[in-house]
Amino acid sequence: MPSKTARPEGERWFEWPLTPTSIGMTAAELISELYETVTALNHDRSWNLTLAAPARFGDIIIDREAASLRAKCAWKTKDPSQLGPAPAGYVRGE
Repeated sequence: MPSKTARPEGERWFEWPLTPTSIGMTAAELISELYETVTALNHDRSWNLTLAAPARFGDIIIDREAASLRAKCAWKTKDPSQLGPAPAGYVRGE
């Protein structure tokens, strides 16, 4: 059960490099991959933040020259029970 202790939260820019495969993707494909990445990070017990993918215009910047995608995401630190190795019998939902 998650603890009732207040956990830090905020909003900041995160940056991901574009791969040789993703550099040729359309903006819609890149945004779709961003949402998939955010979902994967939220399920990753080694990543200490829960992210909310950006929903506002201008909060996602695709910079093909710099080969990066930047996104302004809301975040909150995960509860300690959500971190570390998965407990015995843990089944990750898809």
